[in-house]
Amino acid sequence: MKTAQRILDTAADLFNEHGERNVSASDVALELDISPGNLYYHFKGKDGILSALFLSFYRDIAGMLATPIAEADFLETSAPLERSWLFLTVIMEAMYAHRFLYLNMTDLMQRYPDIDRGMRRLMSLKRRASRTLASELLAPIGIAAQPQRLDHIADSMTMTLSYWLSFDQWITPSEHRQHVIHRGVLQILSHCAPYLGDRESDFYHECELINARLLDLGSA
Repeated sequence: MKTAQRILDTAADLFNEHGERNVSASDVALELDISPGNLYYHFKGKDGILSALFLSFYRDIAGMLATPIAEADFLETSAPLERSWLFLTVIMEAMYAHRFLYLNMTDLMQRYPDIDRGMRRLMSLKRRASRTLASELLAPIGIAAQPQRLDHIADSMTMTLSYWLSFDQWITPSEHRQHVIHRGVLQILSHCAPYLGDRESDFYHECELINARLLDLGSA
Protein backbone atom coordinates (compact mmCIF):
# COMPACT_ATOMS: atom_id res chain seq x y z
CA MET A 1 0.00 0.00 0.00
CA LYS A 2 1.31 3.46 -0.88
CA THR A 3 2.37 5.78 1.93
CA ALA A 4 -0.33 8.35 1.14
CA GLN A 5 -3.09 5.78 1.50
CA ARG A 6 -1.53 4.42 4.70
CA ILE A 7 -1.57 7.94 6.11
CA LEU A 8 -5.26 8.37 5.26
CA ASP A 9 -6.28 4.97 6.65
CA THR A 10 -4.32 5.49 9.86
CA ALA A 11 -5.65 9.02 10.32
CA ALA A 12 -9.24 7.83 9.87
CA ASP A 13 -8.71 5.10 12.46
CA LEU A 14 -7.21 7.55 14.95
CA PHE A 15 -9.91 10.17 14.31
CA ASN A 16 -12.61 7.54 14.81
CA GLU A 17 -11.07 6.19 17.99
CA HIS A 18 -9.93 9.36 19.72
CA GLY A 19 -11.89 12.15 18.02
CA GLU A 20 -10.58 14.41 15.29
CA ARG A 21 -9.91 17.29 17.71
CA ASN A 22 -7.60 15.09 19.79
CA VAL A 23 -5.35 13.84 16.97
CA SER A 24 -2.54 15.83 15.35
CA ALA A 25 -0.54 15.21 12.19
CA SER A 26 2.38 14.27 14.43
CA ASP A 27 0.22 11.62 16.10
CA VAL A 28 -0.50 10.10 12.69
CA ALA A 29 3.20 10.09 11.78
CA LEU A 30 4.10 8.52 15.12
CA GLU A 31 1.49 5.79 14.67
CA LEU A 32 2.92 4.98 11.24
CA ASP A 33 6.52 5.25 12.46
CA ILE A 34 7.39 7.79 9.78
CA SER A 35 8.88 11.26 10.10
CA PRO A 36 6.64 14.34 10.15
CA GLY A 37 8.54 15.47 7.07
CA ASN A 38 7.52 12.31 5.23
CA LEU A 39 3.89 12.95 6.15
CA TYR A 40 4.07 16.59 5.04
CA TYR A 41 5.53 15.46 1.73
CA HIS A 42 2.18 13.79 0.99
CA PHE A 43 -0.24 16.11 2.82
CA LYS A 44 -0.08 19.66 4.11
CA GLY A 45 -0.57 18.63 7.69
CA LYS A 46 -3.82 17.64 9.34
CA ASP A 47 -5.93 19.98 7.20
CA GLY A 48 -4.70 18.26 4.05
CA ILE A 49 -5.46 14.83 5.52
CA LEU A 50 -8.96 15.88 6.54
CA SER A 51 -9.63 17.38 3.12
CA ALA A 52 -8.55 14.18 1.35
CA LEU A 53 -10.54 11.95 3.69
CA PHE A 54 -13.70 14.00 3.30
CA LEU A 55 -13.41 14.22 -0.48
CA SER A 56 -13.09 10.43 -0.75
CA PHE A 57 -16.01 9.90 1.63
CA TYR A 58 -18.16 12.47 -0.16
CA ARG A 59 -17.61 10.91 -3.57
CA ASP A 60 -18.42 7.43 -2.30
CA ILE A 61 -21.56 8.24 -0.35
CA ALA A 62 -22.89 10.74 -2.90
CA GLY A 63 -22.63 8.01 -5.53
CA MET A 64 -24.47 5.57 -3.28
CA LEU A 65 -27.25 8.05 -2.54
CA ALA A 66 -27.71 8.73 -6.25
CA THR A 67 -28.39 5.08 -7.11
CA PRO A 68 -31.84 4.16 -8.52
CA ILE A 69 -33.04 2.59 -5.27
CA ALA A 70 -36.66 2.32 -6.39
CA GLU A 71 -35.85 -0.17 -9.16
CA ALA A 72 -37.09 -3.67 -8.44
CA ASP A 73 -33.76 -5.34 -9.21
CA PHE A 74 -31.71 -2.99 -7.00
CA LEU A 75 -29.47 -5.04 -4.65
CA GLU A 76 -30.97 -8.19 -6.17
CA THR A 77 -34.21 -8.13 -4.22
CA SER A 78 -37.69 -7.07 -5.27
CA ALA A 79 -39.02 -6.76 -1.69
CA PRO A 80 -39.29 -3.02 -0.89
CA LEU A 81 -38.52 -3.35 2.82
CA GLU A 82 -35.50 -5.59 2.34
CA ARG A 83 -34.25 -3.37 -0.48
CA SER A 84 -34.58 -0.31 1.76
CA TRP A 85 -32.82 -2.08 4.61
CA LEU A 86 -29.89 -3.16 2.46
CA PHE A 87 -29.56 0.28 0.90
CA LEU A 88 -29.49 2.00 4.29
CA THR A 89 -27.03 -0.58 5.60
CA VAL A 90 -24.59 0.26 2.80
CA ILE A 91 -24.93 3.98 3.56
CA MET A 92 -24.54 3.48 7.30
CA GLU A 93 -21.48 1.29 6.84
CA ALA A 94 -19.78 4.04 4.83
CA MET A 95 -20.73 6.59 7.47
CA TYR A 96 -19.49 4.36 10.28
CA ALA A 97 -16.10 3.97 8.59
CA HIS A 98 -15.82 7.79 8.74
CA ARG A 99 -17.85 8.30 11.89
CA PHE A 100 -15.54 11.03 13.19
CA LEU A 101 -17.23 13.29 10.62
CA TYR A 102 -20.60 12.69 12.29
CA LEU A 103 -19.49 12.60 15.93
CA ASN A 104 -18.12 16.13 15.54
CA MET A 105 -20.10 17.32 12.54
CA THR A 106 -21.14 20.83 13.59
CA ASP A 107 -17.64 21.74 14.73
CA LEU A 108 -16.04 20.43 11.54
CA MET A 109 -18.55 22.30 9.39
CA GLN A 110 -17.80 25.53 11.23
CA ARG A 111 -14.03 25.13 10.82
CA TYR A 112 -13.86 23.81 7.26
CA PRO A 113 -15.97 25.50 4.52
CA ASP A 114 -15.49 22.58 2.12
CA ILE A 115 -16.84 20.13 4.68
CA ASP A 116 -19.72 22.49 5.42
CA ARG A 117 -20.73 22.66 1.76
CA GLY A 118 -20.27 18.94 1.27
CA MET A 119 -22.28 17.95 4.32
CA ARG A 120 -25.12 20.23 3.27
CA ARG A 121 -25.19 18.62 -0.18
CA LEU A 122 -25.15 15.15 1.39
CA MET A 123 -28.04 16.14 3.65
CA SER A 124 -30.04 17.09 0.58
CA LEU A 125 -29.21 13.77 -1.10
CA LYS A 126 -30.15 11.86 2.06
CA ARG A 127 -33.47 13.65 2.22
CA ARG A 128 -34.22 12.82 -1.40
CA ALA A 129 -33.30 9.15 -0.83
CA SER A 130 -35.42 9.04 2.35
CA ARG A 131 -38.38 10.44 0.46
CA THR A 132 -37.98 7.75 -2.20
CA LEU A 133 -37.83 5.00 0.42
CA ALA A 134 -40.85 6.31 2.32
CA SER A 135 -42.82 6.71 -0.89
CA GLU A 136 -42.15 3.11 -1.84
CA LEU A 137 -42.72 1.59 1.60
CA LEU A 138 -45.95 3.52 2.10
CA ALA A 139 -47.27 3.13 -1.45
CA PRO A 140 -50.08 0.80 -0.27
CA ILE A 141 -51.66 3.65 1.70
CA GLY A 142 -51.33 6.19 -1.13
CA ILE A 143 -48.75 8.38 0.61
CA ALA A 144 -47.76 9.99 -2.72
CA ALA A 145 -51.10 11.84 -2.64
CA GLN A 146 -50.05 13.46 0.66
CA PRO A 147 -46.82 15.33 -0.20
CA GLN A 148 -46.64 17.30 3.06
CA ARG A 149 -46.90 14.15 5.16
CA LEU A 150 -44.34 12.43 2.94
CA ASP A 151 -41.95 15.36 3.43
CA HIS A 152 -42.42 15.13 7.20
CA ILE A 153 -41.55 11.42 7.20
CA ALA A 154 -38.56 12.01 4.94
CA ASP A 155 -37.25 14.74 7.25
CA SER A 156 -37.54 12.45 10.28
CA MET A 157 -35.73 9.65 8.44
CA THR A 158 -33.01 12.05 7.28
CA MET A 159 -32.42 13.37 10.80
CA THR A 160 -32.09 9.87 12.20
CA LEU A 161 -29.71 8.83 9.42
CA SER A 162 -27.56 11.92 9.92
CA TYR A 163 -27.38 11.90 13.72
CA TRP A 164 -27.71 8.25 14.66
CA LEU A 165 -23.98 7.61 15.10
CA SER A 166 -23.63 10.57 17.44
CA PHE A 167 -26.70 9.53 19.45
CA ASP A 168 -25.61 5.92 19.67
CA GLN A 169 -22.14 6.92 20.84
CA TRP A 170 -23.73 8.47 23.91
CA ILE A 171 -25.98 5.56 24.86
CA THR A 172 -23.91 2.50 23.81
CA PRO A 173 -20.31 3.63 23.20
CA SER A 174 -18.86 0.10 23.11
CA GLU A 175 -21.50 -1.58 20.95
CA HIS A 176 -20.40 -3.77 18.04
CA ARG A 177 -20.35 -2.09 14.62
CA GLN A 178 -23.02 -4.28 13.03
CA HIS A 179 -25.40 -3.75 15.94
CA VAL A 180 -24.91 0.02 15.74
CA ILE A 181 -25.63 0.00 12.02
CA HIS A 182 -28.66 -2.27 12.04
CA ARG A 183 -30.24 -0.60 15.06
CA GLY A 184 -29.84 2.64 13.17
CA VAL A 185 -31.46 1.22 10.06
CA LEU A 186 -34.41 -0.05 12.10
CA GLN A 187 -34.78 3.34 13.75
CA ILE A 188 -34.79 5.10 10.36
CA LEU A 189 -37.38 2.78 8.85
CA SER A 190 -39.54 2.86 11.99
CA HIS A 191 -40.66 6.37 11.02
CA CYS A 192 -42.81 4.73 8.35
CA ALA A 193 -44.46 2.20 10.67
CA PRO A 194 -47.11 4.41 12.36
CA TYR A 195 -48.67 5.19 8.98
CA LEU A 196 -49.22 1.53 8.09
CA GLY A 197 -52.23 0.96 10.34
CA ASP A 198 -53.02 -2.75 10.63
CA ARG A 199 -49.80 -3.56 8.78
CA GLU A 200 -47.58 -1.98 11.46
CA SER A 201 -46.97 -5.16 13.45
CA ASP A 202 -46.20 -7.08 10.25
CA PHE A 203 -43.72 -4.35 9.31
CA TYR A 204 -41.82 -4.68 12.59
CA HIS A 205 -41.88 -8.46 12.43
CA GLU A 206 -40.35 -8.41 8.95
CA CYS A 207 -37.75 -5.89 10.15
CA GLU A 208 -36.79 -8.23 12.99
CA LEU A 209 -36.36 -11.14 10.58
CA ILE A 210 -34.17 -9.10 8.22
CA ASN A 211 -32.12 -7.79 11.14
CA ALA A 212 -31.54 -11.26 12.61
CA ARG A 213 -30.54 -12.71 9.24
CA LEU A 214 -28.07 -9.93 8.43
CA LEU A 215 -26.53 -10.01 11.90
CA ASP A 216 -26.04 -13.76 11.54
CA LEU A 217 -24.34 -13.20 8.17
CA GLY A 218 -22.15 -10.51 9.68
CA SER A 219 -20.96 -12.76 12.49
CA ALA A 220 -20.38 -15.80 10.26
